[in-house]
Amino acid sequence: MDINDIFKESVSSKTLMPSKSKRKLGATPGLRTLKEGGYGIANASSSADGVDGEPAKRVKRSESDSADDGADDDDDADDEGGRFFSDGLTTDEKGVMTWVDNMEIMDDALDQAAVQRMVVRLERAVSKNTEDRIKHANSPQLFAESEADLDEALQRLLLLANDVQYLGVLEDLGALSTLVGLMAHENADITLDVIQFVVEVTAEDAWSHEGESTEERELVSAFVRALAAQEFFEVLGQNLRRLKEDSDSFEGEADRMGVFQSLSLVENIVSLDSTIVSSVVSAMDLLEWLRARITQSVYSRAGAKRSTTTQADPNQQYAAELVSILLHSNWQLRIEASSGQLGLTLMECLAKYKKLTPEDEVEMEYLENIVDSICMMVSTRVGKNVFVEAEGVELLLVLQQQQQHVARLLSLKILDYAMSPAHLDPDSKDDNGDDAAQAKVLAVSMAKRYIENRGLKYLFSILMHQGKGGVQRLYKKYPETDERAVSCLASLLRLTSRDSPERWRLLAKFASTPTDGSSWKLYIDRIVELNIEYFECVQEVEAQSDSDSESEADSDSEVERYSQRLEAGLFSLQMTDIVVAFVAEDPKAREYIELRLKRKGRTLAMVAEELAEYVAVREETDLQAAPRRQIIQRIKESHEGPLTVAHMLDHI
Repeated sequence: MDINDIFKESVSSKTLMPSKSKRKLGATPGLRTLKEGGYGIANASSSADGVDGEPAKRVKRSESDSADDGADDDDDADDEGGRFFSDGLTTDEKGVMTWVDNMEIMDDALDQAAVQRMVVRLERAVSKNTEDRIKHANSPQLFAESEADLDEALQRLLLLANDVQYLGVLEDLGALSTLVGLMAHENADITLDVIQFVVEVTAEDAWSHEGESTEERELVSAFVRALAAQEFFEVLGQNLRRLKEDSDSFEGEADRMGVFQSLSLVENIVSLDSTIVSSVVSAMDLLEWLRARITQSVYSRAGAKRSTTTQADPNQQYAAELVSILLHSNWQLRIEASSGQLGLTLMECLAKYKKLTPEDEVEMEYLENIVDSICMMVSTRVGKNVFVEAEGVELLLVLQQQQQHVARLLSLKILDYAMSPAHLDPDSKDDNGDDAAQAKVLAVSMAKRYIENRGLKYLFSILMHQGKGGVQRLYKKYPETDERAVSCLASLLRLTSRDSPERWRLLAKFASTPTDGSSWKLYIDRIVELNIEYFECVQEVEAQSDSDSESEADSDSEVERYSQRLEAGLFSLQMTDIVVAFVAEDPKAREYIELRLKRKGRTLAMVAEELAEYVAVREETDLQAAPRRQIIQRIKESHEGPLTVAHMLDHI
């Protein structure tokens, strides 16, 4: 008989579901535990004097309880033994309620001595369970009781999630090695108890509350580092690989919960201390496991329909989300992912949606996380190189041909990141100039391939919101599509040389031709419309910021105001300014742009001023060292006469 079969009867499906609230108590205690604790549980075989001549333990009763009992006695006398006026609880049930009340008091009085008692109880439970398993290896029923005691001892450790200042006691008493050893326990429930404990104490609400987040954060971080020194994460990675999620049995459900808890632990560490994330991921060999997991769904069945063969399951979605979180948090992991097989696997996952649409919210989140991960990958020089060699631009073009599919709009985000300047190593002491130059060469190559393969047709179709029915609903669901389209357009203009065929093909969209009619005006109208929309949003926030801090002129307030304007849409405004500046080189287009801007009180001189700010911030990343207005003034003085958009093109 399997030990898991014994435990499964007392475990409901609700206990396997993740919960946002912290668990303060372990499993409901058995009668034996209550008897030993002396919480009012009578022993049927004992005498009135107690067991072995010892006086029986009794629950302390307050005066109010006695008064209530007296009232009950009166009621009982009035009604033949009090059948209708008693509380309806047996002696055992009253004992359970008393035990719960006393546990709540103990929870409030958690101290170092209480933690020491928990550790002693845990060590005893481990020793007893080990002894019973060796002695009764072929009779699970005979060591089930000691296994239940061990489970209860681990559950009681969850109380530390309410007061993490005592986590150091576990290390002092050598309990961490015990916890690591239990990760290899034959009963998966015991392993899950250990993982759940570490998840609870590393969760953000365990160390970030009541204004003590800094001190408590350091305590939890030290606890995680101590676990790492005991090779906890190596064992956690091995445990991930032994869990079988594809079973419909009770064990499969428990294993799926174990995978969820393990991934939650890694996510907690990212929020807790980003400096140890890379070492944790390396110890677990996590990127390789995630690479395999994002390609496999537990819904897959032989001969099943599409809805059960490729649809993402919750843990598959969580694996994709964790990839995105890790690549966002750590530059080195982006390089590692791009250099290995993970980058290619992400593109394969994206390619599935060339002619498919996510079937539910879980699969939609899965696709969005895949897209975010690819964006992080192509933000590095190594990632751009992998993307080009794997024909990533051609994949995006295929996706953009499918009007009815959401991947068409999401592909613009990848294209935007791919053609943007590369993110360089923030910890590198080198100049990084070679990386930046090589990344720009790759971006130029991608821009050229995109235009040569008729990408402008799809880009302008999205920019103009062409399509009916479901396509229009997609535009409303993803309003950021306009910002992505304008940013891609600005990047294409910057990355193509002045006299190249690619630049002329791009500017021809905004130029009047005998065969084109007035469509060029529609494109200019759309760009100017977005320019004015973003300008009004930024102007509103800037007016509010200036009124709130008229007396402040220090560098900190300057940075804060700039950040507020960025959140309001300053970057998107500057991208439309870049497009306007390039298009305005044509005299006829310039005249039409000035006419449209004038209707809303704007001029090309204002566009040039905004571009000067864009160049100033790009060239001087430290706004505290050189305030934005001083940098803009320096750019103005470098040109003779008024600053124009033509002058700014030389800097862009």
